[in-house]
Amino acid sequence: MCIAGALQAQEAPVQLDTVVVTGTNIRGATPAGNEVMVIGAEQIQASGKATVADFLRELPANFAGGVGMSDNIQGSDSSVAGSNMTGGQGVNLRGLGALSTLVLVNGRRVAAAGQYGDFVDISTIPSNAVDHIEILLDGASAVYGSDAVGGVVNIILKRSDDGARTTVRLGNATEGGNSQLQIGQTWGRQWNGGGMIVGYEYDRQDALAATDLGIYRSGSDFSDRGGVNWRRAGARAGAAANQFNTPTANGWGTPARRVSGSGLVAVTDGVGNTHDAWDKVDILPEMERHSAFVGFEQEVGSADLYGDLRYTRRRGTYNQGYQALYGTLGPDNPYLIPGVANNYGVLIDDRPLQREVGVDSIAATLGAGFDLGGSWRGEATLSYSRDEQFRNSDVQRNANIYDYLPTPAGGRVQAPTAIQCSQGLPGNATPAQLAYCAGLNYTAFNPWTTDPLSEQVLSQLIGYENLDFTSWLAQASFKVDGDLFAMPGGTAKLAAGIDYRRENIGGELDFNWRSTSDRHEVFGTTERDVGAVFAELAFPLIGKDNASRFAQKLDLSLAGRYERSRGMGDFSTFNPKVGLDFKPTDDLTLRASWGTSFHAPPMRYAYDGVQPITGGNGAFLRADLYRAPCDTTVVPLNGVSNTAAGCTFNAIVVSGGAGPTLKPEEARTWTVGFDWKPEWAPGLHAGASYFNLKVDDRIVRIQAGQLGGILNDLFTKGTTPYIDSLEINPGVDRVRQIMENDPRYLGQLGAGPVMGPADVAMIVNATQLNLASLRMDGFDFNLDYGFDTRYGGSLEFFNRGTLLKSYEIEATPGAGYVDRLGRYSAADGSSPVKLRSMHGVKWYYGNLNASLTMNYVDDYQCVAGCFLPNAQGLPVAATAPVKIKAWKTFDFHLGYDLSGIGGLFHDSRLSFTAINLTNSAPPFFDTGTTAAVDTLPDPYDPANATVLGRSLVLSFDKRW
Repeated sequence: MCIAGALQAQEAPVQLDTVVVTGTNIRGATPAGNEVMVIGAEQIQASGKATVADFLRELPANFAGGVGMSDNIQGSDSSVAGSNMTGGQGVNLRGLGALSTLVLVNGRRVAAAGQYGDFVDISTIPSNAVDHIEILLDGASAVYGSDAVGGVVNIILKRSDDGARTTVRLGNATEGGNSQLQIGQTWGRQWNGGGMIVGYEYDRQDALAATDLGIYRSGSDFSDRGGVNWRRAGARAGAAANQFNTPTANGWGTPARRVSGSGLVAVTDGVGNTHDAWDKVDILPEMERHSAFVGFEQEVGSADLYGDLRYTRRRGTYNQGYQALYGTLGPDNPYLIPGVANNYGVLIDDRPLQREVGVDSIAATLGAGFDLGGSWRGEATLSYSRDEQFRNSDVQRNANIYDYLPTPAGGRVQAPTAIQCSQGLPGNATPAQLAYCAGLNYTAFNPWTTDPLSEQVLSQLIGYENLDFTSWLAQASFKVDGDLFAMPGGTAKLAAGIDYRRENIGGELDFNWRSTSDRHEVFGTTERDVGAVFAELAFPLIGKDNASRFAQKLDLSLAGRYERSRGMGDFSTFNPKVGLDFKPTDDLTLRASWGTSFHAPPMRYAYDGVQPITGGNGAFLRADLYRAPCDTTVVPLNGVSNTAAGCTFNAIVVSGGAGPTLKPEEARTWTVGFDWKPEWAPGLHAGASYFNLKVDDRIVRIQAGQLGGILNDLFTKGTTPYIDSLEINPGVDRVRQIMENDPRYLGQLGAGPVMGPADVAMIVNATQLNLASLRMDGFDFNLDYGFDTRYGGSLEFFNRGTLLKSYEIEATPGAGYVDRLGRYSAADGSSPVKLRSMHGVKWYYGNLNASLTMNYVDDYQCVAGCFLPNAQGLPVAATAPVKIKAWKTFDFHLGYDLSGIGGLFHDSRLSFTAINLTNSAPPFFDTGTTAAVDTLPDPYDPANATVLGRSLVLSFDKRW
């Protein structure tokens, strides 16, 4: 189906010469039981969106939750600050997660992106290389194997063109600038029996700072819209330091005095200096991309040769805000203030922390189709793709996981961190610790000064973490297809073949923030070999030769695929699928399908080796981070950092891969639907599909951003779905085994006195598990009607959406299913909302066309992890669900064909697009700070909205 109306198409639907191939291996066939959406390149261009990824984000069936988008900069694993690494963008059909959507380019798999290799980064694909996109909203492992659970997105690139084409796109956000420039050039030639195309695309965008957007108009103070003043609640550091009275190691106690310059000024409000956590934080990075591509197709006798090659280089820079530092000066620090506590909180505002990201992506395909006699034809295809990613980050030097010193009792203790040596060691420091710091020849840190810090001191406080990951995928396929035998309704057809692929991903790390010296670590490379055999049968049971009055056509398809994997996690699986198309009349098509699908666990999920990186495999102890109610009896508290948000306790987190025990997730899907195109109303097209799916053995783990909500459930409700992953008050021997024998143990991170095995109150096993089940059902619908007007020109009304009836998760076997439809929880993030849809009208009149599109996201609820202010404006966890309002945005497009002017303007178009015309801000709700990850309070949900605001785009397109 061509979705010219629904996805912001501003031009007449384009009739594509390319045969729809997604969902079937049989030439010239469409997948019985399913409809394939086809999005033309003109629709993408007319949308005003810079990339394919930005365009697909608006597709109602694509849910952003679980997919790192470029404007999601928070610290959860799906963000650019987590395993996403480079700000890549993926596809998440049905809200099942990017792992459950198979993304193909020209029908071929491509290398996975991110630290875990758990999504395909489609933002590396140049938009001017795209011919069209085909989307199948159904399970398709019977055809493609792993990952085709929620659906398949097949991006078809151009392999030939006739002439040259120049495109220029200028964009600008009306809040904060974020100017964008995209220039594309292609040149192609077509000849008898073949053709080729070469192209280049340049894309650049400026950074967009959070404080330039209206939703952050008050920074991290949300009191002007009914939220919490998070500055007062916890951001107790400023350019002029706070001097704290309570003797806590990280200085989150009550400030007794505020230090400015060299004098002590009494604090009268009990808070002291604060800072805006969003200051100098970029929502969008400064990003630059270069892409080049070439494609060809050529007949050689009875064979068809084809191929393509593309390369993308993308680089970006994020500001990550200023570092807030809390600590205690030691007695040997020359800036110690005599007679008072020297606990401090100060903002290191000499320069913001930065993160540089980049990816080099290359992909190539070479194939040939050839006659085998009669109707039979063979096809052999080879493909290779590779993503080389890096992320270079500034990080506070608050750990030392490599150096140990002897204790007077004959044991050993971790050596001090760079920050501890800079501020001075406490009075009970051992001679070995003092000698260790003295040997570093550090310059003493003075937190009380407002003068700029020297580069030497800054380098002692702020270190680096440079992560490089390379993933590649090689695939070889061979298939045959042709006619089997005649049937009353037509000719039965068969397609069969074999497929082999090898996947590889590995990385390395250079850092000094967890050490006082430069370190280099190599992550173990993981590799998987997957072989498959597949077959597909198409039976035309009723056709034109045996049709009756109410049975015009009946097609049956049967498909099956056996897939076996060896390497990092062995598995084998067989997946069947049955599809049926029935046309009782020429106007109406009824369809149904049933099948099973699966996705294999990403190789990095199974890898359980050492990965000394944020979000990687590791084990560490924190005394200052995890909180419980201050009156709890569940765990003993340590008094290290007590705030209005709770009191701290000692916890070890064991994170990362689960080893080779993970199994594939398995799904069962069935659909029924109809398409109606009445002959008496040529411009009318109505359709709907009901889908029902269940996924077992879903892979889950406690992600960094979830732990705060999980602990909140534990302490307020007495339990949590992840209770089996929590070891509460473990024995000393169990803790000692981790500390002394687990090679992943990184030691104690963060602030606070050194804790031993007897002090640990909880072990959190944040590893991958086949633990959960999911079931959901709903409808996809579309209604389009176009007609000529009596005054000339034509109008087209369009509607498209996805309406979910249920989305239920069973967190652990036997726990019972819990309704998660339209519910946000800090422990689990956002689940899909009930309705996402697009509605609009297009108008064509001569060389002029215009359209107005409304994008709708239904209202939903925050059920856990949202905050309300008390009488003092301090955070209190909401005890009842908080409503999150529906969100409507409008996109306007105006295009004009300049060909009538002649000359240089022949075959050229000028277009203007306003994205989010009314500058509608995302619905506000106070999700607070995720203390386990960051101190950035969130005023909206990036899984169901974007904060970017109004963007104005001017485009020029010229054919030569």
